[in-house]
Amino acid sequence: MQMGAIPEQCRSHLPIYVSDNMSDNVLDFFSGRRRRADDTALGKLIDQIEYLLMTPFTPQKRNNMISWLAARCDFPEYGKMLFYELPKEKLIYGPMQIEAMIDQNTTISQQLTLWDQRGSRVIRGNLIAVPIENSFLYVVPVYLTAAGTNFPQLKRVIVISGDKVAMEPTLDEAIQSVFGTQQPQKGAPARSGTPELGQARTQFDEAQKAMQQGDWAKFGQAMEALKRLLAGPAQ
Repeated sequence: MQMGAIPEQCRSHLPIYVSDNMSDNVLDFFSGRRRRADDTALGKLIDQIEYLLMTPFTPQKRNNMISWLAARCDFPEYGKMLFYELPKEKLIYGPMQIEAMIDQNTTISQQLTLWDQRGSRVIRGNLIAVPIENSFLYVVPVYLTAAGTNFPQLKRVIVISGDKVAMEPTLDEAIQSVFGTQQPQKGAPARSGTPELGQARTQFDEAQKAMQQGDWAKFGQAMEALKRLLAGPAQ
């Protein structure tokens, strides 16, 4: 993923950048309908909490993501842009591809259908694509509104990383599920293990701490280290 200054031809078209192979009609899925993707807020950048507007871009007549743009909205960085140009040789999922992955997950689809059948209305919120290291973490909130009311309540959070999809009551739990990590139950006796297990636990704890603080850069680094530990052979 290459990050750089906003191209000159982009500045006159903000917040939408349109080139010959880029679509200005990026679609996502909201409240049961396909629609044009909105700019989405992102709450943490580098080492401080701030408000950003961000939007993905897809090629014309295709759904994969080819770039990502964010506008910083808080002083003293107000008006500055972040622009990621994604490698053409690597498939980066766009919003509609991520929504299709959610629809194809039988466990999630069955649960959403069950809620709909019980009189509640399921609302899938805006998809958030968060760049972490050399990949993206996708987050979709799921809301329920009871029959006769118009007051949505957050019910679940869907997290997608690579080809892994998980839906859990909280963002914390969904991330744990996607990355195959699990916190020990309270009161459970500590188990001895290999040095690699201890290192994995340390990296997971670092990732948990970073996530709670909203430090996504540090979270990405910790999760990448954890994945290397889990994937590598024991020494």
